[in-house]
Amino acid sequence: MDASTQSTCNRTTIYCFRGGGEHAVGYVAGEEIFRLRWEEGLRIGRCERDQNGWRVLRETRFAEKELGTVTSDGRVRSHGLFEGGDLGWLESDGTVMRGGLIFEEAEVGRVEGSQAEMGAAALLLIFIPEEDEAGREMMRRG
Repeated sequence: MDASTQSTCNRTTIYCFRGGGEHAVGYVAGEEIFRLRWEEGLRIGRCERDQNGWRVLRETRFAEKELGTVTSDGRVRSHGLFEGGDLGWLESDGTVMRGGLIFEEAEVGRVEGSQAEMGAAALLLIFIPEEDEAGREMMRRG
């Protein structure tokens, strides 16, 4: 198996539900998180193991920023804006649910692959917030 086939096989694909369907927005390969752009992966962050599961780190222009954590049972918690609050969880079938203190419970996407917890965390901590922010920016611009 060549390197490109192997990396595709070891990916956990991240799908976001929007516009009445689902769209692949990124993937996790190893401990790295990638955004899909024009069918290519652009590295945007990584996961790092800790005593309770995984820490999710987002690349910024000058450094990395820790966004939150995901436990081995798929519970995602955020730092920063949400003051360490629960963001959501991963269902056993790969469905990613958003819900917690400030969010109504809703299906927001799904993950497919062996690193499902890391994929769910990336969806809830990176992809959904960035998509929400882009939508707010479009509304502001009119």
